Amino acid sequence: MRGRYIERIQKLSEKLSDPALAERARKINSNTFSRNRKMPLKDILLCCLSKKGLTTTLELRNYFNQKDDSSMKMSKQGYLQQRKRLNPEVFSYLNDEYLADFYHSSEPKLWNGFLLLAIDGSKAEVPNSTENRERFGKSNNQHSELGQVRALVSGMYDILNQFYLDIEISHISTSETELAKKNLNHLKHMDMKQPVLAIFDRGYPSMEFIDFLEGVVLKT
Repeated sequence: MRGRYIERIQKLSEKLSDPALAERARKINSNTFSRNRKMPLKDILLCCLSKKGLTTTLELRNYFNQKDDSSMKMSKQGYLQQRKRLNPEVFSYLNDEYLADFYHSSEPKLWNGFLLLAIDGSKAEVPNSTENRERFGKSNNQHSELGQVRALVSGMYDILNQFYLDIEISHISTSETELAKKNLNHLKHMDMKQPVLAIFDRGYPSMEFIDFLEGVVLKT
């Protein structure tokens, strides 16, 4: 089991060095990451993935120390400029690639032959900016005229294997059921082979949602 885990990590590391990854990492109509820089794409991605909640300056210092490469030096401003050019979808792509390698093997734990998934939604506070207020909406209260900027988040979690298979983020007024549909549709994108038993709380059931679930079963 541990050997397979190390093998998957090695495959992921190789993908980070794949020149084709730059196509997914750059935003539309951009030629970012098309030439060598002080901090190559692989290092930018690894630095993002290894964050420990410290300041950007400390995160960079720790990363360079771990690399043990004295020639690699980059300012905080330069790193943030490069990170802003990243297409965030590249992280979803890498996550799906890692999970696909796991779920297409014989490793996943099943319950009576089923993957046991739990889907639930929650409200999350996001940074209060004009862009976020327009994108996600706000929750007003008696203490603030502007209100808190919040988004609706829906997660699909594999209970036995302890992986999040999908997380959807949307406007605060979006229905939890609509995000749950997106969670389930993501399974088709991942080309899952195992049958799935999905668990919801009592707020989800409706005739329309049951009709959707029957359609998902018939189409897969």
